[in-house]
Amino acid sequence: MKLTLRKKLLLFSVAIAVLPLLIAGETLIRIARDELKSSANDQLTATVRQVSETIDNIYRDAWLSPLSLIANAIDDDSLGIDAKIAMLTLGIADLPDIVALQITVEGSERPLLVTREGFSETLQEAGLDANDILRVPPETIADYLTGKHAIDRQAIHPEGSGVWLATLILPLKKPLNGRPATLSARVDLSRLKGYVLSHAFTRTGTITIVDGQGNEVLGSGAQDLSTFDIVREATDLLALQAGVTSVTPYARPNGEVMLGAFAFPRPFDWAVIAEQSEAAAYFTIDVMVRNLLIWVGAGLAVAGLGAVLFSLGISRPILKIGQAVIEVGQGNFQARVDGVKSRDEIGDLATRINDMIVQINERFQLAKFVSHGTIDAIKGSDQAGVRLGGSRKRVAILFADIRGYTAFSESREPEVVVEVLNHYFANQGEAVSRNNGDIDKFVGDQLMAIFQGPEMSADALKCAAEIQDIMERSAAEHPDWQLDIGIGIDVGDVVVGAMGSPERMDYTVLGDHVNLSARLCSAAAPKQTMISDAVYEETRHLPGFAFPPLEPIRVKGKASEIKVYGAERS
Repeated sequence: MKLTLRKKLLLFSVAIAVLPLLIAGETLIRIARDELKSSANDQLTATVRQVSETIDNIYRDAWLSPLSLIANAIDDDSLGIDAKIAMLTLGIADLPDIVALQITVEGSERPLLVTREGFSETLQEAGLDANDILRVPPETIADYLTGKHAIDRQAIHPEGSGVWLATLILPLKKPLNGRPATLSARVDLSRLKGYVLSHAFTRTGTITIVDGQGNEVLGSGAQDLSTFDIVREATDLLALQAGVTSVTPYARPNGEVMLGAFAFPRPFDWAVIAEQSEAAAYFTIDVMVRNLLIWVGAGLAVAGLGAVLFSLGISRPILKIGQAVIEVGQGNFQARVDGVKSRDEIGDLATRINDMIVQINERFQLAKFVSHGTIDAIKGSDQAGVRLGGSRKRVAILFADIRGYTAFSESREPEVVVEVLNHYFANQGEAVSRNNGDIDKFVGDQLMAIFQGPEMSADALKCAAEIQDIMERSAAEHPDWQLDIGIGIDVGDVVVGAMGSPERMDYTVLGDHVNLSARLCSAAAPKQTMISDAVYEETRHLPGFAFPPLEPIRVKGKASEIKVYGAERS
C-alpha cells in the first residue's frame, strides 16, 4: 500500500493532537508573546532592507552596469560614429527602464539624444514636450561633473506626466572630436514604483519613500511629509549619511501608535519607510489568548481536518511546481508557478523555480548572441567550465562585407540603417545555416562564418552564392538602397578555442587563413566572390560553378603575390 504525503501528514497531525495541549499552549503563548513582538519589528526591518537592497540591485544591475558597457563601447576607438549611434539605439531597445540616452560634447550646441518612442508619445499625450523633459541640460551635467550637485542621486516628476524619472551621468573616458563628453540617461522608475506598491508588506502596512527634504518619491505627487516624526528622524540621519536601519515606535497626530522602520538605499538620497499600526502588529497575540481554550477543547476534532487542509496546502503547490517543470521541459519558458502564496520552504521553492525559469529563458535568449561553436564548447566543458586555449582544426572561413554601407548610413536615419542591416544579416544568417555553417561574429556591416566537415569549401561557396543572390533580390526590391557585397573565402588549419581572459572569453578562430580570407574579402569587388588557391583546388570540379582566374594580389603579411580566383554560378 502506497502511503501518500497527505496520509503521512494526517497521521502526523493526529499524533501531535494527543499531546498535552494545555501545557504546551501556555508555554507557546508566553514565547509567542515575545517572539511576535520581535517578529513585528523584524518584519519592518526586513521590509525596508529588502526594498533598499532591491533598489540597490536594480540601480547596479539594470541601469549602471549596462550604461557602463555602452560608455565603454562609445570609448572604443575602433567604432565609428555610426556604430556608436547604433549602440545607443540598441541600448534603448534592450534596456526596458532606460527611456533616453544622450551624448553631450562640451561646447556643442545640441547633444545627441535617443529616446524610447512609446515613452515619448506618453509624455506628448500628457501635453508635455518629450525632448525638453528627456534631455539633460548642460548646466545639470556641469554641476554634476564639478561635484556641486549629484543629479544621478535625485528623481524628477514632470507635472501632469504621472511618471518619475532618475538621471544617470557617466563621463566618457575618451574625448569626442577632441572635446570632453558625457553619456547620460533618463530612467523610468515605473518598475520600481510597481515593486513598492505590490510588495507583500503593503497588505498590512505602508511603504513610503521620501527624499532628503521629506518629499514623497514615486507617489502620485511630490507630497511634503517632513512634518511626520519618523520622516523627520529619517531625513536627519540621511543628511548625516548614516547608513543605518532603525525601528522606532511613535504616535501620529491622531493618537494612533505606530511602529516604523527606515533604511537608506545607497544610490539615491532617499529613505525607505515601512509603517504598521501597533494594534495590527500585536493583534495575533490577543487573538491567541482569547481562543486558546476553544482550540484546546476542539484540538482532536480539528486535527484531522487541519491535516487534510494542510496536506492539500502542501501537495497542491507541489503539483503546480511539477506542472510548471513539465511545461519548461516542453520548451514553454513562459510557464510560471502561480497561486503559491505560502511563506515557507514550498513558497521559497516556487519562487526559486520561477527565478530558475526566468534564468533559463535568459540563457536561451543569450544563446542567440553566440555561435554554435561557443554553445558546443560550453556543453562539452567539465564542471570547471570553459578554459582558455584552443586546438588546431581545418576549416573554411567566409567573410562577407557590404559595399556602399558607409555612404548609405550617412544619408539615412539610424533606425533605418539598423533595420536594413538586420534585414541583410537575417537573410545571410539563414544562408549560412542552410549550408552547414556557423556564424562566428558580426563586425559592423561584415559577417564572418565558419564551415567544417568534408565538404566545407563547397558549403562555403554555395553559401557565398546564396548571399550574392540575396543581395540581388534585395537590390531589385529596394533600388534606393544601392548596396552590394564582396566575399572572401579561404580554407586551412586554424586554432579554434576560447580566447581572452578568465572573466571574458570569446570562442573564435585565429590563424593565417582567417587573416587571408578577410584580406580576400577586402580585395573583392562589389558583387564578387574571391577565393584562395586552396579553395579552388578543393572545389574546381564543383558542378554549377565557374572559377575565372584573377590577377594575383598582394596582401599584408605575405612576401609574394597570391593566386586568387573568382567564384560564379555557371
